[in-house]
Amino acid sequence: MTTVKRIAASPVLIFGAALATRLASATYILSNRFGTQLLFMGNEPSHIAAALVAGLGFSSPYAGAPTAPTAQQPPLYPLMLAGIFKLFGVCTAASAWTAVLVNVLAGAVTAVLLCYVGRLHFGETVGILAAWLWVLPWMYQTNAFSVSLTPAYLAALGLTFLFLWVPKKLEGNRRWLVLGIYSGLLVLLQPSLLTVVLVYGGWLAVSKGSSPRVLIALAGLLLTLAPWTVRNYVTFERFIPLRDNLGLELWLGNRPGMQGTVDFSGDFPDADPGNYARLGELRFMDGKLDASRKFILSDPVAFIGRVLRRMVDFWYFPYPFPWIAVSILGWLGATWAIRKDRNGWVWLLMLAVFPLVYYVTHNFPTYRHPIEPLVVLLGANAIVEIVTQAKKAVATKKFSIGR
Repeated sequence: MTTVKRIAASPVLIFGAALATRLASATYILSNRFGTQLLFMGNEPSHIAAALVAGLGFSSPYAGAPTAPTAQQPPLYPLMLAGIFKLFGVCTAASAWTAVLVNVLAGAVTAVLLCYVGRLHFGETVGILAAWLWVLPWMYQTNAFSVSLTPAYLAALGLTFLFLWVPKKLEGNRRWLVLGIYSGLLVLLQPSLLTVVLVYGGWLAVSKGSSPRVLIALAGLLLTLAPWTVRNYVTFERFIPLRDNLGLELWLGNRPGMQGTVDFSGDFPDADPGNYARLGELRFMDGKLDASRKFILSDPVAFIGRVLRRMVDFWYFPYPFPWIAVSILGWLGATWAIRKDRNGWVWLLMLAVFPLVYYVTHNFPTYRHPIEPLVVLLGANAIVEIVTQAKKAVATKKFSIGR
């Protein structure tokens, strides 16, 4: 390894640089664009965390609604915020800064892990490039998103760590069980990662030739999800494995009178909790699911149009040109991985399955962040492959001229 590469691959340097860019963005935003109290407005995890600290249980995701149990959020992130509130006060500036610093640290550690993941799957150069793409200030928009109370940043870190699991490290049943338990915790943090976890776990099993052992991992995942599912069944007398808000999310992107591809007006509980309070959470969510289904079936052509627009939006967020380029390069990198290795299908499939639910429901800029490290990693792979092929083409041309 050359001196430049050795310096660029330094975990301390990568972590420090990633920490600095994110901390600078967070400080600027919280000091100049809006105050810390804005972070708690309309934020369901912080409302649930406040209820937990007040001794009201896992409840009250919406301000203005009566206290009642909820399954609107998965449990891990509200529980983490409750711990922060317990130490630094409920919805205080100190709590807001602490939660944001958790996001900042998660982003910095993700940069270091990307270097190792890239090296493991694609080679030294890809790993270094992916880490520095994650670090550089042009990622300001994603750095800005860290000023938000959402599990997306911890989920991005967790998914990146998952990619360190490779077939050669899965000897013995115990490691498959640990893989399943870890995957379950990741899903309890960010349910949208369930499809990605299943695809990656399936790839590990196929690559290892250990299809029966994947059942052990699946058992670990289900055992990890079981306590939360049991709590929901006891509380609501209904099977709710993760969340109960699909109807509301579908309605936000598919309902009469809506504007664009998502519309938060009407009786969305953060704006008007009246119907939510009157009906209760399950009946309210069921009603939204029924209304959105009827609307979709009444005009399927318009629904397909909204889906297509959301597909573009998902890969267009967060708008600046560099991110559009990285999105395109990510898909190219995934395609290149298949060309180089018959087991490379896993990268393309993960990109394909993760956003499906958002195509049907609605998009929000932070929704893509859990797989952003994957997009950056594959984008780095594409850049390295393009440069390598270009060098080969130049060398071939020089050789031909020389002859």
